[in-house]
Amino acid sequence: MSRVTLAAVVSACVCAVPTVCDATSHTAPAFAFGLQGSYTEQEFTGHGKTDTEHMPEGGAFINFGNKMTSTDGFIYQAELSGLYSKHQNQKVKDAQADLDLGWRITLAERHSVDLLVGGGYKWNRLQPNNRKYDIDLTNRTPFAKVALGYNYRFDTATLRFEAGMRKLINGDSQLEIHGISNEKVDLKDGTHPFAEMSLLFNQDGMIPVIASLYYSRFEYELDGQFVMTPTDTQVQDEYGIKLGVSF
Repeated sequence: MSRVTLAAVVSACVCAVPTVCDATSHTAPAFAFGLQGSYTEQEFTGHGKTDTEHMPEGGAFINFGNKMTSTDGFIYQAELSGLYSKHQNQKVKDAQADLDLGWRITLAERHSVDLLVGGGYKWNRLQPNNRKYDIDLTNRTPFAKVALGYNYRFDTATLRFEAGMRKLINGDSQLEIHGISNEKVDLKDGTHPFAEMSLLFNQDGMIPVIASLYYSRFEYELDGQFVMTPTDTQVQDEYGIKLGVSF
């Protein structure tokens, strides 16, 4: 083989390597992390009375999986997120862990649907503004979930929509009035909706970006009654946005 021919072959191989690597990375599992913000409406009901609180929250998220990158077959994603708010001396803290497992079915060249099952854990603490006492109302709720997803793949981006239901299992609520009392009551199991729309773009670039809009509902209904408060149901409707990078 002549030197000219050998040089041409080597040059072609070198040029092809980045292309192959890029094509592989587009469908491989990926990390994503970024900032998260939400507007949360919390409604408290008890003894025929309803109080509503409106809380803006801010925090962060991190996840790993192939829900946004896979073209077909087995999909999965694990995610951790946390939110915090302080509004008019009232504090809210939220933490959530999710694990999704499913299967993606290709409908056409750019269209696919997902069948998903999963589970997770939600921790929520409200510290209301009370001039007389320091109060912590803490909810702990394991959950299972099922969902359906739809995906549309652009040339360098992926649009995904997911909607489903969470089933709360064996949760509990704890009311602590510091220095006065500490009560713990089981929560009734319940099923509540959630939805999320995500866009992963700049997939051919150095830093792919992911943006999401989501809605989540958790209803904490006491299986009993706190002695120190008439509240027996807390409903949390959360409307949020996520913005991060993927790698």
